[in-house]
Amino acid sequence: MPQLMTEIFTPTGAAKRNMYIVYWAGYIMLFSFVQGFASRDILTSFYNELFSLLPKVIFVLLVVEWQMDAMFFKNQIARFLIIYTCLLLVFAFILRLIDNHIILSYFLTFWTKEPLLSTAPYLYNVIKLQFVVTVPFSIKLFYYWAQEKNKAQAIQAEKLEAELNSLRNQFHPHFMFNVLNSLYSRILAKSDDAAEMLLQISSLLRFSVYEANDKTIALDKEIRYISNYIALQQMRFDNRLELSFTVTGKAENSMIGPFLMLPFIENSLKHCLNDERENGWINIYISIKEDWLTLKVENSIPQKKANANALEGQSGFGIVNVKKRLALLYPENHYLQVSEKEDSYFISLKIKLYAAA
Repeated sequence: MPQLMTEIFTPTGAAKRNMYIVYWAGYIMLFSFVQGFASRDILTSFYNELFSLLPKVIFVLLVVEWQMDAMFFKNQIARFLIIYTCLLLVFAFILRLIDNHIILSYFLTFWTKEPLLSTAPYLYNVIKLQFVVTVPFSIKLFYYWAQEKNKAQAIQAEKLEAELNSLRNQFHPHFMFNVLNSLYSRILAKSDDAAEMLLQISSLLRFSVYEANDKTIALDKEIRYISNYIALQQMRFDNRLELSFTVTGKAENSMIGPFLMLPFIENSLKHCLNDERENGWINIYISIKEDWLTLKVENSIPQKKANANALEGQSGFGIVNVKKRLALLYPENHYLQVSEKEDSYFISLKIKLYAAA
């Protein structure tokens, strides 16, 4: 509705002029019938309103097109009220001049002329001016409110988009730093799998550079990316890591913000093994059901790390980042549960999926 009003009541141009024409035509017809019905002379009432129209138009234009822009919308309310009162009194006096010297002299000659500053007719003109300015004033005020609301929404949208891009760009180097460390370890160990690992890294980079730059990405691509990442990490840990990865439901025709699930999986891989001698386990479960995605990740906690509080170890940069992104992208449509046991750490994330365009 505010957007529609913004389009109709443009600050300048033909739309505003046409609205004023319709307004004043309606005003003349209304008061011609109201006053003419009582006196049974609609034509004379029409002439009366027509002759007194110009001062009313000027008064409304001065208040709505000058005072509101120059004072009212700039919070100069005291100045606005003082000048408005002066204009009101001056134009009420001009209407009294028109009443006595034109209308009563040529059209209502049987009426008795009263002094220009006579209280009753003067107050009547003040009230009439107040009436004619109320509708344009209200429309202009509503237009201003709609315009300011649209500006605020545009600024907020730009701010959120900038923040999302910043958070996502921060995550890419963090992720690649961990993956390259894995490759470096393989090369130092002179592993035959180093070349295959490099190909996996190349595939992941291609995805993050060319496919994951939009606000949303196809869910099946995101899951395939996670699957490749898990395969890469399993190559790194060999038999030291017992990992279960399960996906249920249909991922087609659904969209999700990129890199929202990976930080939780990455953290579980990072923290389930304490040193080169220890084994660990991870269970990863992804379910898609009725436009909702559920991610559950549980990993073992090494004894040394458990003694040092594993929860703190699990709340690294990537998790802080993704929590911010979830709050921005899914403010009312995500649920995150984190729990810690003596020997394991568990997260459950539920996200309302976007429908594919």
